[in-house]
Amino acid sequence: MILSAFSLTDKVAIVTGAGKGIGKAIAIGFARAGASVVVASRTKADIEETASRVREAGGKALAVPADVTNVSQIENLLNQTLKTFKKVDILMNNAGGDSGGTGYVLDLSIDDWKSGIELNLNSLFYCCKIIGGEMVKKRSGNIINMTSGMGFGPYPGAAHHAAARAGVINLTKTLALEWAPFNTRVNAMAPGYTETALPAKAWQEHPEDKEALIKLIPLGRTAQPEEMVSTAVFLASSASGYITGETINVNGGLITTVSPRWIEYCREIRGQW
Repeated sequence: MILSAFSLTDKVAIVTGAGKGIGKAIAIGFARAGASVVVASRTKADIEETASRVREAGGKALAVPADVTNVSQIENLLNQTLKTFKKVDILMNNAGGDSGGTGYVLDLSIDDWKSGIELNLNSLFYCCKIIGGEMVKKRSGNIINMTSGMGFGPYPGAAHHAAARAGVINLTKTLALEWAPFNTRVNAMAPGYTETALPAKAWQEHPEDKEALIKLIPLGRTAQPEEMVSTAVFLASSASGYITGETINVNGGLITTVSPRWIEYCREIRGQW
């Protein structure tokens, strides 16, 4: 009985940013838990690969190319989901990431600030409003927003990303209260440093950065994308049926997100301002 509460049998889930990394792992994990999965990202080849893996895991799959900063493409994502599966039960807002730009505020361009907010906050708002609106209309749904530890405190060197991630946490709480009367839950999860393609490449080029990060993590290692799946399944399932408005950290016990290079940076720029 306890394990059955984690089942996603007969559920339909949309996973954005499902082409690689954490999103891909979660899409496959949802399928293993019994869901039909709509996988979305900008790169068609990536989501076709994920869809193939979903089917191998026993789930039905639909791959829909979508840029989550484009409202019309999100509307198409919802329409394709309803056309194929007739409903949507779960929205995993995973898309986001490094939008580029030097993050220290006095070095950060206005365009880089805007692109960081657009990718990591506005896109989730668009998806929640459009796809979550369908859930509210049907009086049933479950949304999981991806944020990060950046959203819980200062992050010198990535102001645009930190502000966006903090916005996601607040948006999650706000939507949870607005939509609770409509049987639509909204939660978030905040992964710690995870071995996805982009950071893995950076750490390979600069292993000293990874060594510095690991010193901050009580469990003494970075995470693998698959280690995010169980939390996502928990939040997507009836096992978390009395939880809404919460953000779960999956970060190995990390208690600060301040870059270990912050002190060095301060020393370098002292006297320049």
